[in-house]
Amino acid sequence: MASSRNNALEFSSVGSVLATNLDTTIGSFGAIQVLQDTTFGDVISSNVDQTTHSAAALSGKTLGAGTILYGQFSSVAVGSGLVALHKV
Repeated sequence: MASSRNNALEFSSVGSVLATNLDTTIGSFGAIQVLQDTTFGDVISSNVDQTTHSAAALSGKTLGAGTILYGQFSSVAVGSGLVALHKV
């Protein structure tokens, strides 16, 4: 079976950062894992289609616990809730 980038997605052992109420975290993250229902402020991504599904569109939105967003994120602002930001 042919391998694709999605099938081979791996995170290294560089760890994760927990972010909670009113935290803005800057770094290089490959995934945002929502641990508690979370409302976001600004989320900055270098590879989210900015014309139709802008990362800024997350601002003020609530995502339920268990949601995982994949991409290349450089800044994540949490309004309320708890997320794990997985480093790459």
